[in-house]
Amino acid sequence: MTRPPGTGGSVPADEDAMSGEAARRALAEACPGIRVADVRRLDAGYTSRQWVADTDEGPLLVKTPVRDTDPEHLRRLVATTRRAAEGGVPVVRFRAFVPRSAAFAAPLLVQEYQHGTPANDAWEAMDVARRLRFAGELGELVGRVHSCAGPWFGDVLGAEKYPDVRTFLHALVDSQLVRAPADITSVGRDGLSRAIHRAIDAVPPDGTPSLTHGDLWRQNMILRDGRIACLLDFEHGRYADPFLDFGKLDEHIFDEFPEGRAVFLKAYHEVCPLPDDWESRVRLGHAVHALSMSVYFLRWTPKWAPRYVRELDEWLTTGGRSGGSH
Repeated sequence: MTRPPGTGGSVPADEDAMSGEAARRALAEACPGIRVADVRRLDAGYTSRQWVADTDEGPLLVKTPVRDTDPEHLRRLVATTRRAAEGGVPVVRFRAFVPRSAAFAAPLLVQEYQHGTPANDAWEAMDVARRLRFAGELGELVGRVHSCAGPWFGDVLGAEKYPDVRTFLHALVDSQLVRAPADITSVGRDGLSRAIHRAIDAVPPDGTPSLTHGDLWRQNMILRDGRIACLLDFEHGRYADPFLDFGKLDEHIFDEFPEGRAVFLKAYHEVCPLPDDWESRVRLGHAVHALSMSVYFLRWTPKWAPRYVRELDEWLTTGGRSGGSH
């Protein structure tokens, strides 16, 4: 099945050239005294513009957002990434952060550039054995991420705090439903709301907040020598129910490669033991993911929204009304 591409648009050549000069100025602003030999546009990411700069400190990535330009968004990215590093997850290191760069009139982040190949680019050439090894490595790393306990549910910086997993999930779902059209599913928005909230009420309330990544697809996994060397882009990370991460994992990796799911789960379980109710929690995670993607694509790229709406209807038909099976 074809997966939705990123929703960022291409940049005209003349604008790209001008932006390259702006990136050079922004880097000088963020890192005074740094010497820059070359700056080139990096065709990666869908919510930001990025450049690689060859400098006397080594290659650096220059990044500025094009949608969410609130500097707190990048502060959360930095904080979440550093929390993952504390758990032994291979991540990037940051060089500088500017809340509002004069060159871009937007926030700016400078970080080390990770050499390697995005797993998405290498995937087609990987045989089954290499994909299985990848699944095991990924299970271990995601288990490490989810083993990083938080002091509350919600924003890593504490801007939003929820006392328990149910309260957090109810608020998360409501924040998406309020932006959804009234006829989003066959039972409407209200019917969907009742079904998802019933499923949330079945989640044990005493769960521990786990660090989540929020965007686990192959493009955010860098390979070197065939191994996962780095997890990128924790910008959607927070302290949450860990099974929210499984929606994107299953969609972008294991729907296409189901043979790897058992390998992933075994490696994950050895690091972060799965509770008895993990399967129903994953099904709920799928529904929340489908709702979030429906709302997102209805806003930015409507042609990709129907597949997620269909997933919501399937979830409802196969058990959403009785508590969240999928």
